[in-house]
Amino acid sequence: MSSAQSHSSIGSLRSTSASSISSIDDHSNDFFLNNHSNDFFLNNQRFIFIKELCDSKFSVYLTKDTKTNQLQALKLFPWNEEDDQPCPFFTKEVRFAQISHPNVISIHDYKIEQEILSENVKKVSYITMDYAKNGDLFEALITLRIPFNETLLRTYFRQIIFGLEAIHSRDAAHLDLKLENILLDENFAIKIIDFDLSFMPEDKIINSRGTENYRAPEIVKNICQDGKLADIYSLAIILFLLKTGGKLPFLENRTYHGIDMKYLLQTNPKLFWEKHCQLLGKPSSFFTEEFKELFERMAKQNPLERPTINEIKSSAWFQQEIYSEGEVFDFMSKKFNLA
Repeated sequence: MSSAQSHSSIGSLRSTSASSISSIDDHSNDFFLNNHSNDFFLNNQRFIFIKELCDSKFSVYLTKDTKTNQLQALKLFPWNEEDDQPCPFFTKEVRFAQISHPNVISIHDYKIEQEILSENVKKVSYITMDYAKNGDLFEALITLRIPFNETLLRTYFRQIIFGLEAIHSRDAAHLDLKLENILLDENFAIKIIDFDLSFMPEDKIINSRGTENYRAPEIVKNICQDGKLADIYSLAIILFLLKTGGKLPFLENRTYHGIDMKYLLQTNPKLFWEKHCQLLGKPSSFFTEEFKELFERMAKQNPLERPTINEIKSSAWFQQEIYSEGEVFDFMSKKFNLA
């Protein structure tokens, strides 16, 4: 992304996690595509393949469980055949099956080792999850260009905070929060997903590399000591993106028209906000004082200066008006042309 493009949007391509994926480069999306019957057997249940939902680090498919007749998302992890071990990313993600919260995706089932029927029999691990039919926040914001007014923004931000609070209550950290990892279910409620880069207390070190432009500076430097505070930083970036329709507050290692916006935020926040209003073509009132105060605290370069979730919840901006569940559904249904 060139500096001239950086403020216009976060780009037409989805962001990619910066963690090394060399160990999974040979994972194939042909598990189903090479199977003429378009269905397969896992864990003594028959899942009918409907379509691919996501082609990223791991393949995610929409399937139908013929025993329950329910639609589910199924995520496949290639088996590490060289070591005859499950993929370490599967091991990290499946730990979150123990977390139950309305704003965290529910993991229904998983299998550590399973052969899959295809032209060539392959060994995989898998998890099945809720199917969030309305996509993710990246699609809503960038593809559909849904305008997030202040009330809708705050409503969704609160849901993300509540979901993250449930994760942090286990002394866990997500470590790859971004628009693509926040889904919208059938009621347009938030579901946090993708825990394959997560941290749990039993982990010896934090080794997530996160995603460029979302990740905290201590993640970039590989010196992160508190994953929860790193999540707060990533959430600040999401907050800014939703407020501005997809404009990054600053770039990780680049300038915008010669201006280091990250440094400007630290040294002259008043000018930082003025510049963004100019670039957005918005009046100075576009960013409220309460919004600016919260973002500045969450985006601190020193993690110890960032607020806790409880402090965020008690902030002036967080406490203001939100939509009811019905109001969110009505608003988003119209934007999705479902009404």
